[in-house]
Amino acid sequence: MDFPLGPDETARLRALLDMDIVDRQRDPELDALCDEARAIFLVPHALVSLIDATRQVFLGRSGLERSETPRSMSFCNYAILGDDVFVVEDAHADPRFMDNPLVTGEPFIRFYAGAPLVYLKDIRLGALCLLDSRPRKFTLGERAELAAMAEAAVSILVSRAFPDRLEAPPR
Repeated sequence: MDFPLGPDETARLRALLDMDIVDRQRDPELDALCDEARAIFLVPHALVSLIDATRQVFLGRSGLERSETPRSMSFCNYAILGDDVFVVEDAHADPRFMDNPLVTGEPFIRFYAGAPLVYLKDIRLGALCLLDSRPRKFTLGERAELAAMAEAAVSILVSRAFPDRLEAPPR
């Protein structure tokens, strides 16, 4: 395995399976959220990614045509390890990512910011992330705004998974 796993990996994968959303079609509402994120943060790419056992799938995307990548190449895999926004200001200077094919090749990621998509208080399904081909700083205010947008993405995902319910089922 080429990537770290969180202590809740089994529960996380079970939640994705129960929600049955990983292999759904690209979602126009999530695409719109990604368009908004690109405009707010002035980045060329924004994605709503879900991380399953071996891959990351983009259910929402703006500025990138790729629909998935192997999990081993995923920056978002690191974002789901904690509750805070995960930031890589310069991937060329970060030993975890400097040799990543997404850094050395298209889309030439230098900057990454990912807010975990937190479901049921402790299950991180994936991330709402921003990508740029230039290194950059990311302020506390920007982190808070991205985290709020990630909450909106979770609401959309839950509404797709449980369309007949007002809220997600209790665990």
